[in-house]
Amino acid sequence: MYTYFLDIIPKLLKFSLKLDNLTKLTDQYWVLVDENISSKIVYIFRDNNELLVSKNGQVERAKWDYLGNDALLIESKDNVTLYRNAFLDEVILVLKADGCEDYACFVNEKNMGG
Repeated sequence: MYTYFLDIIPKLLKFSLKLDNLTKLTDQYWVLVDENISSKIVYIFRDNNELLVSKNGQVERAKWDYLGNDALLIESKDNVTLYRNAFLDEVILVLKADGCEDYACFVNEKNMGG
């Protein structure tokens, strides 16, 4: 599924919402989609710029800032990373690490089956 997301991202860009509409981002449960299906990682961007990252129920606190120009800064205890919005709608969020081809693909948990 992760590879599928990476293949279709360039085709979907024209349909993407901008990150400046933070209501689509905040207070949603964004499930990270990757090839490691043995763990469930959920990102929750809160209105107060707190980021909760839950890995199989174990939560770490981090911070996030919207910098404008579709840029998002995420600061965890280990690092600070600048991401660009690659795609956003009510169901899918794709962030691209600035300056490289690393993508983080998420699905809104309320739209997942099961």
